[in-house]
Amino acid sequence: MSDAREPAVGRAAAWNRFWFTPADPTLLGLIRICCGMISLYTIAVYSFSLQDFMGEHGWYDRALRLDIVRNRGMVVGPLNWTLAPPCPPPENGWQEKYLHDFRARWGEDPPAPYPKDKESADYTDNFRAGMSFDLRNNGLRPPESFIEQAYLELYAKIHNAPPAKYPKFPAVFDRDLGYPFAFGEEAVEIERYFEEQGFDPHMKYAHGVPAWSIWFHVVDPTKMALIHTGFVFATFLFMIGFCTRYTSFLAWFAAMNYIHRNPIILFGVDTMMGILLLYLVLAPSGSALSVDRWLFRKRYRAAFGAEPPPPEPSVSANVALRMLQIHVCIIYFIAGITKLQGAAWWNGTAVWGTIANFEFAPMHLDWYMAILRGIHRHQLVGDTFLFLSGLFTLAFEISYAFLIWRPSTRWVLLVAAMMLHGLIGLCMGLKTFALMMLVMNMAFLKKEEVEFLLGRIKPASNASNLPANPPQPPAARPATMPEPETATAFRA
Repeated sequence: MSDAREPAVGRAAAWNRFWFTPADPTLLGLIRICCGMISLYTIAVYSFSLQDFMGEHGWYDRALRLDIVRNRGMVVGPLNWTLAPPCPPPENGWQEKYLHDFRARWGEDPPAPYPKDKESADYTDNFRAGMSFDLRNNGLRPPESFIEQAYLELYAKIHNAPPAKYPKFPAVFDRDLGYPFAFGEEAVEIERYFEEQGFDPHMKYAHGVPAWSIWFHVVDPTKMALIHTGFVFATFLFMIGFCTRYTSFLAWFAAMNYIHRNPIILFGVDTMMGILLLYLVLAPSGSALSVDRWLFRKRYRAAFGAEPPPPEPSVSANVALRMLQIHVCIIYFIAGITKLQGAAWWNGTAVWGTIANFEFAPMHLDWYMAILRGIHRHQLVGDTFLFLSGLFTLAFEISYAFLIWRPSTRWVLLVAAMMLHGLIGLCMGLKTFALMMLVMNMAFLKKEEVEFLLGRIKPASNASNLPANPPQPPAARPATMPEPETATAFRA
């Protein structure tokens, strides 16, 4: 019995070590500083055009944004791009024959429901041959009357998709009224909704967007300037690590207000900033390399006349780092497999569309253009460069989630990340996004590497760092001795 349980017990122990081994918070402090600088820059630049970006009558005005937040329809489809499930197993000989003939002709199962007779089946097949999609893709049954057939064909020609439902038709069909008025009030309402929202209202499962921003409610320019100044100041305090438990939340809250107010200016850096700031809210990111830590050291020296021990490792620091690491792996993996859906990544032209893009790439620089011309002076060299560049990107993003955990390949992946995001910053102009992704990759740095980078951080567990005869704190700490933010207990 014990032999059978040992592997499971070992896996559980390894899982517990992965999540709950106390970690040095110094790395989180370094990530906080880097993330804080990028966040401060991103929010501070709104100062020059705050009304243009966030104002009531800005480029993306408040009335339009509120209409989208309150009334935007939400639609979703399964991964095979059809809302209709396949036909169920046949119940009679007619359905069995239809299923066999459909598979032979189209190479797949038909969407539900089954046609009622041969005439309906022939119409369904002819419709698919003519329109290149099945009329049942959105769950619609084959038409059973002339008016249903006329509505289906006109709707499909206009929208290049079948409707989700037939509307309620008028008692008298007046063809002269034209589409959609000839088909009644419901058809007119469906078309109006389609023009506004871009899809059939019968495919909607909810309406409204779960977004909130203080800029939805505060529109006075003076008040907006004051609140914006407060957000910038809170982000600065978070960067330097002052009252970090509070300012980390305020920095995240500030970023969300700008993102939710004007999503049309949303870039990758905003998305990654929101993710990283949230983990830094949950983590003890002010336990090291912060003003909070400096104040704690000052109070400790005043109370005991000696330097305090280094920041104590904590489980919360490790949990936050692990969640960030896993999130980074998911981001890269999804980015990689999504690229496989694009033809440009299969034919080798994706990288060229990036490095020779006049909107992002520095095409105005002579030296940059000289590099592009030099690479493609010979077609074989240019094609090989594009192929290997695309292969490198795909291999890095897809393999990152599997190889970053291995000691032998961890630094290979980190160097590859620096190369990839360095080129993204150079060729696409997305400098802050590239920097933010590199900051997120810092979650995989080891404690010794962080100490090497900082040059002065001592290991928390090394007793030789403590004074030869450290003062012993009293059994009961004086009431005037403040509790450090890191919740580190003084140990005898």
